[in-house]
Amino acid sequence: MSSSSKMLSILDLFSVESPVWSSDAICGVIGCSAPTGYRYLRELVEAGLLSRLGNGSYTLGPRVMTLDYQLRTVDPFFRIGQPLMRELSEQTGCDCVMTRIFDEEIVDTHRESAGGGLDLAYGRGRPRPLFKGAAPKVILATQTRPRLARLFEKHAAEIREAGMGTDFEAFWRGMQAIRKAGYYVSRGELEPQMSSLGVPLFASGAQAIGALGLVAPLSRFEFMDQAKLLERLQATAQKISGTVAEQAVSDQADG
Repeated sequence: MSSSSKMLSILDLFSVESPVWSSDAICGVIGCSAPTGYRYLRELVEAGLLSRLGNGSYTLGPRVMTLDYQLRTVDPFFRIGQPLMRELSEQTGCDCVMTRIFDEEIVDTHRESAGGGLDLAYGRGRPRPLFKGAAPKVILATQTRPRLARLFEKHAAEIREAGMGTDFEAFWRGMQAIRKAGYYVSRGELEPQMSSLGVPLFASGAQAIGALGLVAPLSRFEFMDQAKLLERLQATAQKISGTVAEQAVSDQADG
């Protein structure tokens, strides 16, 4: 690992569960000397990515918040999807969630809520389990066989635990079934007593870059017109993807 990669890996240590780290703990985890660790920390503080607390510990800095704002501002899926998601949430009474995949990380990027909204454990920016829930499954179902084979080799135990197959062929068949259906219904997989209906979001190509989902309490979801929910959800996802694609073509023409 290069020195810059090791320095940036410090940012991965900070989480909701561990928001504050001491310099000694950071040096111990990333495996560097105290002088090197202090240099890394100084550079991250100067860049605004970390803030130094009075007791010699560190937390994420203000630059992280400004970068999040910029990401939401320039991301076409967020900008185009937000009003459409709000409309869908109001129509259905469900929470509407947009989820994206970044390498092997599944992250919710936006949520629109009807009324007071649901009390969900996962929200914008918090990484989700890779093999639990509707969103990850509809995204993974569109990936190529070689990529899924690499995922199975790396995460076989998690895949088995999630009931997605004891060997790769079983895992592959399950993914192909979801891909053919074009949607997936999760019942209590990610959060107990919650159900989610998810469909893939596409940019260009056959591999999904994310998912759009409707979330409702399991007890309520079972009495809803799921066929109608799916119809509305698919129409919204297609409109988001189509508008993003049209805008990309327009931007290229203007450029």
